[in-house]
Amino acid sequence: DELLVSPRASIGLVPEFDDNMTLRFATGIYYQAPFYREFRDTVNVGGIGTVRLNDNIKSPRSLHLVLGCDYKFRMLGRPFKFTAEAYYKKMDNIIPYNVDNVRVVYYGENCAKGYAAGIDFKLFGEFVPGTDSWITFSVMETKEKINGGEWLPRPTDQTFNASIYFTDYFPGTD
Repeated sequence: DELLVSPRASIGLVPEFDDNMTLRFATGIYYQAPFYREFRDTVNVGGIGTVRLNDNIKSPRSLHLVLGCDYKFRMLGRPFKFTAEAYYKKMDNIIPYNVDNVRVVYYGENCAKGYAAGIDFKLFGEFVPGTDSWITFSVMETKEKINGGEWLPRPTDQTFNASIYFTDYFPGTD
């Protein structure tokens, strides 16, 4: 029984001194409709688990702010693009969860707030003509505060991430 409105805005500027560069800013409010498992509130009393559905759950909400820069250039006779983005995401109405091996257990209530902040770097290009490849490096922090307690890392928190996607051709194939 919620009316969810998610306004978003973005602006991109190409500076007069360098038309290979684009400066970007984006913001928006996002809602994530809860899934069935997030409505489940499991209570253990004396080793016996009881599940009830919490129909007072609200959709988790977040405010995103992104500041980025793209720079296009040629290297080794091929087109490349370097991208850097800094972001901050303020979250409220979070339905926290715990991960136990492969089992995810939700609290079943909107009892947390949190944030995610970081910076991403990406070099995108055609290392081999006609194919897309990239390399990325990210630094990120995600924290949440459950029931007004102290700030804790979210279960998905990872400080560093690096990835490579490389496409090539097998010799002798078309």
